[in-house]
Amino acid sequence: MNLFKGLFSSTSPSKECPRCLGKGHVDWDDIKRLKQELKWKPGSCAYCNGTGKVHPGIEENVPVDTSYLVTNLPEGERKRILAGNPEALERGRSYEDRFDVFIDQVKFLHLIGKLTPAQIAEFYMIDERNPESYETKKQELEEYFEKVIKLKVTRDQME
Repeated sequence: MNLFKGLFSSTSPSKECPRCLGKGHVDWDDIKRLKQELKWKPGSCAYCNGTGKVHPGIEENVPVDTSYLVTNLPEGERKRILAGNPEALERGRSYEDRFDVFIDQVKFLHLIGKLTPAQIAEFYMIDERNPESYETKKQELEEYFEKVIKLKVTRDQME
């Protein structure tokens, strides 16, 4: 009986996910379409939880391009965001604001401070205490900062 209830329930998702376009995962095309190149990586879609389907009206609660709604968000917080919980939405806005400030700092350090991506990575790694993971983390940061500089600086110069 539960199988049929789940299949025919009015609460089951029935609309194609607008984030992943029904695929269940976001790819680089989705990330570019939603202008999240510096904030997301390809992977399972957090908007539909990898199902490819969402409840109708979900976009009224949370925009499809919400940066905060990612797969490593705790399930309870994900549910609060999707339900339109005001406190969770405010945490999301705050997260997005901090992320934008971080990207602007990287841009500033490169354009004004004349630092290379490697120097910026060293700057952010100054408090790293684990020597075994230092080089790996530094390399990841350096690659990310190269993307920030390429995408953000190029985009800003075009505007």
